[in-house]
Amino acid sequence: MCLLGLCALLVSTAATAGPVSSRVYEPVSLADTQVEFRGEPPQAITVQTADGLTLAGAYWPPDEGVDQIVVVFQGNSYNHLVMAVRAEPLRVGGRGVLLASYRGFGDNPGEPSEAGLYRDAEAWIAQARTLQPDARLYLFGFSLGGAVALEMAARHDVTAVATMGAFTSLKDAAPALLRPFVTEQYDNLETITRVNEPILLLHGTKDETIDPRMAERLEKAGGANVTRVNLTGGGHWVPLDSLAEKIWQQWEAAEAENPAVAGKAP
Repeated sequence: MCLLGLCALLVSTAATAGPVSSRVYEPVSLADTQVEFRGEPPQAITVQTADGLTLAGAYWPPDEGVDQIVVVFQGNSYNHLVMAVRAEPLRVGGRGVLLASYRGFGDNPGEPSEAGLYRDAEAWIAQARTLQPDARLYLFGFSLGGAVALEMAARHDVTAVATMGAFTSLKDAAPALLRPFVTEQYDNLETITRVNEPILLLHGTKDETIDPRMAERLEKAGGANVTRVNLTGGGHWVPLDSLAEKIWQQWEAAEAENPAVAGKAP
């Protein structure tokens, strides 16, 4: 699959090209989604956005005595149930996992946009705080979701953030011919400079969708609080089965080294 559906525009006529934004998002309805979880399936959960949309997500509460919860932001395609299957390994150790969803994805109302996805993410962050007021809050974002996770980390006081397959900006991720038509920013190269929490950048060395060199640029822009992990031989998505425990260990190690930047929201 070509990232963000942008390469499809290479065969479009000039009359149908238009802004690329409409091709950025590739949601799949829940009716067309078949998923199977290894353990107990997550709970269904909803949030209401500031502009009045009700969005459906999924939630695994933390085990009793566990004070860690990660909010997971999906990429540009499929829906939150597909991401839930992918993110299930993050439950390791009884941690809580909250699967955010976006407007226009699955069976959610609305039309996705950069501003809209940020509104959606704000609602999910607030929901996480409501569900577990005293928990340490972490963010994980895949591909386009990495941009959402970084923006939320820049706006909110969270414990740590991780991305997989993040790009420097949406325009950079598009084929050169199409960059003049890209109207939305998702400028991770700028956003990452505003994040004070520990950042874990995961990137497959054989990522066919996002050039691994973008991770190098993000690491440089993010400075000392960034840890980049090259996933040797990995593509755009690398299964979390063998990575989840290491992600949590990295987050906790960073938190122990610099607890001042790994606080909780007031």
